[in-house]
Amino acid sequence: MTMKIKDVTSVIETFAPLRWQESYDNAGLVVGREDDEVHAALLAVDVTEEVLDEAERLGCDLVITHHPIVFHP
Repeated sequence: MTMKIKDVTSVIETFAPLRWQESYDNAGLVVGREDDEVHAALLAVDVTEEVLDEAERLGCDLVITHHPIVFHP
């Protein structure tokens, strides 16, 4: 079964709806296209160069983080 980014975000948003975000949050898909396929994903707290390097090394085509790549509280 092939999953798309929109399938993954749909599942995440069932337990963390976007309506719960703070006014300063940049939640949801920040980079990429909803119709891109996902074969492997990496979970992290923050987007860092090391996280992106690891995702590339592991062949992940999706990085899911708690904090968005652009964050201005």
